[in-house]
Amino acid sequence: MEPADLLTQHGIDPARLQPAPHPPARAQTLARVQSAPPRSCVVCGDQAATARIVVFPDAGPRWTDWCWGHGMAIRPRCTLPATLEVIIADLRAAAREAGLPGAADLAFYSSTGTAAVGRRNEEPR
Repeated sequence: MEPADLLTQHGIDPARLQPAPHPPARAQTLARVQSAPPRSCVVCGDQAATARIVVFPDAGPRWTDWCWGHGMAIRPRCTLPATLEVIIADLRAAAREAGLPGAADLAFYSSTGTAAVGRRNEEPR
């Protein structure tokens, strides 16, 4: 979920949030998270575990502090391919694009055991 969507869902007005620099330096975000006393989550009021800057079209960049649960809810999700076959196809395509010699014949093994006997994933046992 996007941070702005979660804030909107909970009726949090961006104008109430503290203005933030854009783009922030990592040191500024770390200092905010480590400040004493600890800040509160903008959604639930629990102790914040992380901070992020959210840019709102009408309000500009604003600091948002998030507890562990809400911070995980807005964390970007991994977009890696789901299957080994798709990953292998992507790696072969990247090797071909890079012009690596033998790119079409790259061998990928599903385990160290199959690699030890020299059996590719596509080869029957």
